Amino acid sequence: MKKLYVMLTRNVEARKPFEDVVKHYQLLSMAGKSGEASGKNTFFYVSSSEWNLYDYINRFIAKHGLPKAVLKLKNIKKSLTDFLSSGGGSHQHKQTKIEHIVTFYPRHQFILLGDDSQHDPTIYENICKIYPKNIRAIYIRQTGSRPKSEVTGILNNIEGLHVSTCYFEHSNEAILHSVREKIITQEALEKFGQVTEETNTNF
Repeated sequence: MKKLYVMLTRNVEARKPFEDVVKHYQLLSMAGKSGEASGKNTFFYVSSSEWNLYDYINRFIAKHGLPKAVLKLKNIKKSLTDFLSSGGGSHQHKQTKIEHIVTFYPRHQFILLGDDSQHDPTIYENICKIYPKNIRAIYIRQTGSRPKSEVTGILNNIEGLHVSTCYFEHSNEAILHSVREKIITQEALEKFGQVTEETNTNF
């Protein structure tokens, strides 16, 4: 019902990304690249949302300058029963789609980004157990006023698999972690300017 409310009442023009999210994603898109001739890293936006949100998500990406990406969404609901269960379930779709991507590019390393509001930490832990050498780092955004102990525990388990993790409240923390881990260079960061303090975010 919340998804339906968003589609019918919330204009995509009114939605805003968290501060420094675009900067972090753009920096990650250039990670390991030596220049324009090298192109940019491919992004995959994997979501448990259905394909009827495709246009909404695409316009949001374009409006705010997020990296162009391949969208992996769920099938559109075809019955009232399916519709009423939208957003529920185990979110197995998300893990399955990520596994497909990793196995399709077996020589690549991936960075997984998500938040602690649903199942991302658990899904990412499962992925790391199967493909630990293919995952470079995991970023989980803290959505509440304080970190969740169960999420911290999951990320500690992932660290035990030699995958770097960052549980952050503000995107500037994630950017600085990427610099420390040498995922992005200090030189690239300086080209984008200083990271900012998170304020007045609503998406």
